[in-house]
Amino acid sequence: MNTKTFGRTVGALLLFFACSTSALAAIKKGPYLVYEGQNTSMDVLWQTDVTESNVIRWGTDTSYGLGQATSVEYGTDHQHKFAVAGLQPGTKYYYQVDGYGSGSFRTAPASSASSVKILAFGDTRTYPADQEKVVARMRAVYAADPAYQTLSLHSGDWVAGDTETDWTGQWFVNTNPQMHAFQAEVPIDGVRGNHEGAGVYFKKYYPYPYASDFYWSYDYGPVHVAVIDQYVTYTPGSAEYNWLVNDLASTTKPWKIVTFHEPGWSAGGGHADNTTVQTYLQPLFKQYGVDLVVNGHNHYYSRAVVDGMQHITTGGGGAPLYTPDPTYPNIVATDQSHHYLELDFQNATLTLTARRYDGSVIETFNVTHGATNLPPVANAGPDQTVVDADRNGVESVILDGSASYDPDGAISTYRWDEGSSTLATGATAAVDFATGTHNVSLTVTDNQGATATDSAVVTVQAAAAPGAFTLLSPANGKGQVSRTPSFDWSDSAGASTYAIVVSTHSDLSLPVINQAGLSSSSFTSGVTLASKTTHYWKVTATNAYGSTSSPVFSFTTKR
Repeated sequence: MNTKTFGRTVGALLLFFACSTSALAAIKKGPYLVYEGQNTSMDVLWQTDVTESNVIRWGTDTSYGLGQATSVEYGTDHQHKFAVAGLQPGTKYYYQVDGYGSGSFRTAPASSASSVKILAFGDTRTYPADQEKVVARMRAVYAADPAYQTLSLHSGDWVAGDTETDWTGQWFVNTNPQMHAFQAEVPIDGVRGNHEGAGVYFKKYYPYPYASDFYWSYDYGPVHVAVIDQYVTYTPGSAEYNWLVNDLASTTKPWKIVTFHEPGWSAGGGHADNTTVQTYLQPLFKQYGVDLVVNGHNHYYSRAVVDGMQHITTGGGGAPLYTPDPTYPNIVATDQSHHYLELDFQNATLTLTARRYDGSVIETFNVTHGATNLPPVANAGPDQTVVDADRNGVESVILDGSASYDPDGAISTYRWDEGSSTLATGATAAVDFATGTHNVSLTVTDNQGATATDSAVVTVQAAAAPGAFTLLSPANGKGQVSRTPSFDWSDSAGASTYAIVVSTHSDLSLPVINQAGLSSSSFTSGVTLASKTTHYWKVTATNAYGSTSSPVFSFTTKR
């Protein structure tokens, strides 16, 4: 065999083996993206099913002309992680892992940027088909507005269980084209949820640069994001608590987001409010000016406003939905839906839109830095007195707070309370009250979280006949009374009308005066009574619930 023929043979064999290796290998996960906090780089990750090195290429278009490198495996399960570095902030790049897929990303904005748009969702576990609907809508957002192809927060419970099977079958579902593409186009930075358990596989596939355990922080343009791990100790004195204090105190970013899985304020329906968050973390958030808290855990959308701070539960990424209770403390909005969030930071204003997977809007609200929010004015309406008309011990009363207003915004919620019990929500409400006196308070909350309270007294009187009263004139037994006398008596409580009877018989038979329908406690008759005759008189007070009669008095007329 001559040298030329030998060379051709070796080359063909090398090509055959290279093609055979490529044909035998298959992608298991990815490519997908992780943002580690640098605005000049992006991590691209993927996993194959054989041991091999791969070539990755990148550029500002799909010619991938900026650079290429060979990636080698790390770990023991054919994983690759390559940091595409030396990039410009706020710039879109394209990449390709030869033979295994391609994607694109936008680097984080410059450190001096004052505006940025990001996405958020969470609780994507269990039902990949519903998850697929949510991310399809998220992809549609940045197809229409490329400024949203930036970063997505994830509020935890990525999968049902921290197992290889669930990560493969519920998150890295290669047969779900929308999620597969989303992972290749947007870095997802999220928290450990309770379903991630010990987080072994969570950390395997999302190896963020943790400070310790599963907590860390990063900047993204004008936004600082602190990621809290709730499944290690985070109360005062703990390592994580001390880290959080230092982190929030040291950041100079104008916007601060804190994200963790279990909310301090949510709308029930699945899991109770986390009291550790309420007791220990909220004071820190208030002290260091946190603007937004993003949680999951409960599978719906809810928003609470605490100390003027927005607490969002975004748990509608695909998991089975729960039913929110809008009467929970501090809650101003709820929605039972699969959904995600759009966060638009523009200088001193954040516009947050919560959107269902079908594109319909749950709500949009603004948070403004540097603006003084005027509190709302609560008006619970006048005091009310009603009668238990059907005598069942209860009467319905309309509470009306519609005269309440907010001088520089809008009232988000109305809550009616009696003592520690919430009676109703809404500007007006029909409430059943038992007989007795009730001190009712109305608390209104505006769209920036400021509150005001007003009160009203509701009295429900028992249905009763008119009260006792006294005949005054002519006095009992009086003589020398005018033959055209005026009759007077005291008022009867609750009386609607009076009737007077005058007769010369003590049993009031054959009356000479018999007048009903009197509206006042006096009467002068046009009848002239017989002279020097003893007369007898009585008054009866009447209302819708009965009647009350006076004793019978007598008097004698003069000549």
